[in-house]
Amino acid sequence: MRHHPEKLRYNWEFQNGYQNGRKCWNRFFVIYVLPNRFNSVRLGITVSKRTGGSVQRNRIKRLVRESFRFIKCKLKRGYDIIVIGRKPAIQLKCQQAQSELTYLFRRARLFIK
Repeated sequence: MRHHPEKLRYNWEFQNGYQNGRKCWNRFFVIYVLPNRFNSVRLGITVSKRTGGSVQRNRIKRLVRESFRFIKCKLKRGYDIIVIGRKPAIQLKCQQAQSELTYLFRRARLFIK
């Protein structure tokens, strides 16, 4: 298996984002944004076990991935984004998740002007 270039995969990549990245949050998600040395946007998703069982955690991850797929083309290149799903995100529909992430990305100034 090869490393997907648009995905954060290793623990040290996440730790670097937590320690050095800018943090924005709302009721549903927390994001950490950190510039990277690549010309692409890389996404990492985490959902704590406290959020719920594996079904709920995987649903939140799918929502984030699908929402990010729509938003990605409007984002500035060269950033690592870590999205942490919170417990209330279990109730979100896909469009609601997309609007919540859009709000956070806008607050983090990630959109192309």
